[in-house]
Amino acid sequence: MKAISNLFPFLFLLLSLGACNEEKPRTFPSQEELLVIMDKAVNKSDLPAVVAIAINKKGEKVTYQHGRAIWSEEGAVTPEHIFRIYSMTKLITSIAALQCVEKGLVTLDEDLSALMPEMTRIPILSNGAFIAPTRAITLRHLLTHTSGFGYMGNTVSAEGFTGEGWEYEDTPRHFESGTAFLYGSSTDWAGKLVEKVSGMDLESYFRKHITGPLQMNKTYFNVPDSLQALIVSYGSRGEDGNQELIEFPNRVPKAKTTYYSGGGGLFSSPADYTRLLQCLLNNGTYEGGRLLKEESIEAMNQNQVGTINLSPEGRVYDSADCCNFNGLMDDKSKWGLAYMIDNSPEDYGRKEGTLMWGGLFNTYFYIDHKSGIAASIYTQHIPFNHLQTTRLFDTFSRTIYKNITE
Repeated sequence: MKAISNLFPFLFLLLSLGACNEEKPRTFPSQEELLVIMDKAVNKSDLPAVVAIAINKKGEKVTYQHGRAIWSEEGAVTPEHIFRIYSMTKLITSIAALQCVEKGLVTLDEDLSALMPEMTRIPILSNGAFIAPTRAITLRHLLTHTSGFGYMGNTVSAEGFTGEGWEYEDTPRHFESGTAFLYGSSTDWAGKLVEKVSGMDLESYFRKHITGPLQMNKTYFNVPDSLQALIVSYGSRGEDGNQELIEFPNRVPKAKTTYYSGGGGLFSSPADYTRLLQCLLNNGTYEGGRLLKEESIEAMNQNQVGTINLSPEGRVYDSADCCNFNGLMDDKSKWGLAYMIDNSPEDYGRKEGTLMWGGLFNTYFYIDHKSGIAASIYTQHIPFNHLQTTRLFDTFSRTIYKNITE
C-alpha cells in the first residue's frame, strides 16, 4: 500500500502536464494568422490605411492595422490615431439621451412641443405642399428615425424644396412621426434635447458622463491641439464615387466648431470606440461603473419600430456621398434606440439580432451578443458603404469567427 501511495504525486503530475499540454479552444485567431489573411485582402484594395479591432466580453482582443495615418507622409496608422467617425456619433448621443431619461429629465414618449418648439413646428413636405403636423414628436421617434426628418439629397429627394425663404432650423419633415422610417437628422435633434435638459453642451456632457468615465481620451468634437497630429487623412472618390481616391486638404480642422452635431460630429480613435463597444457588450458595465441601467440597455437592443419596414429598396441616395444602404439593411432589419438590429445572420457565424451601424467615411461596428463579440473597422473615404471597406470588414469578420465555439 505504501508503494502505491507513493505513486500518487507522480500520477498527479502526469495528469497535470497532460492538461497543460491539451490545446485550449481559441476565441480569436493569432495576430500572425490574422495578419497574413488581412494583408492579402488589403493588398487587393486601394485603401491607404485601415484599422480593425475585435474584442470579447473577457477583454481578449485582436487588432489589424495597415497603411499610413497621413496618406502622403511616413508613419504607420495605429488604433490610437483619430478618425472622423460621423454617424457612429449617434450611438453616443443616444446613450446620453437615455441617461437623461434615467435621470427623469425627459421621457421617451412625451410630446416634445414644449421643450423643443423649434423642432416640432417644422412642417411636413407632402406632394409639393407644406402641411402642419398633427402628431407629436417624441424622443423615441428621434432615436428610431421615425420622426420624419431625413437628409435632403442623401436619404430623401430634395424635389419640391428650394430652401428659398425657409426660416426653420432644419429641412422639412416628410411624414407624420411614428409612421415610417427615414434616416436623417433625428439624432442631431436628440443631441439638442440633451443639451437643453442637461444644461450642458454635448462636448461637456460626453466628457463628464460617457467618454470621460470610459477613458475615451481621444474622442472629441473639437480635438485638443495636443492631439491634432493624430488625426488621419480622409478623402473622396469624385463626383460619381468611382474615381481615384483623392486626399482632402483639410485633415485638421482650421477652426473649432460651436455646433456639436449629435448625429455625426465626433472624432474618435479605434481604441476609444472599442472601449465603448466592450462596455455595451457587457450590458453597460465597465471597470468601476455602469453607463446605463440594464433595462435601458435592453430597450436599446430591442425592436422599437414594430412592423415599420427599413428596406432600402427604391430609396434615394447620392452615389458620391451617402446613403446607399443596400447590403446593410433589408426587409428583416429593425431599429432599437441607438442602432440597427440585423436579423439576417451571416454564413461565417455572426448571429441574428446583431446590433450595428457605421459612419459616412466608411467606419463600421457591430455587437453580436449571442457570440460575445464586438468588432469595428476604420477607413476614411466616401462614398459610404463602399465595397473596398465592406468587403475587407467581411474578411476580418470571417477570420475572427473561424474559431468561435458555441
